[in-house]
Amino acid sequence: MADMVLVVTKKGFGKLVDPDEFRQQKRGGSGVTGFKVTEDSGPVAAIEHVKTGLGERVIIYAASGRAIKTPVDDISTRSRTAGGVKLLNLEEGDKIVGVAF
Repeated sequence: MADMVLVVTKKGFGKLVDPDEFRQQKRGGSGVTGFKVTEDSGPVAAIEHVKTGLGERVIIYAASGRAIKTPVDDISTRSRTAGGVKLLNLEEGDKIVGVAF
């Protein structure tokens, strides 16, 4: 069992990131990169704290009403600066609007 951060973009890409990869920010800090945003991946839509190894599932919702329920353990683990993998194929103009457990 491990604590991870789930990052999902508006165009259906996602990944799991180890929270230890994010350094603590102090006042006046400029932040850290959590996802390599590109034209293909789109901006980040949701970030959630998840636990792996428990058989939990995550539901990813699209604006069109489509949803996918996928095991958290099946999502790839990547570094915080890397891009993600495709979690949900979307139609033209559709976007991810939420993530739930």
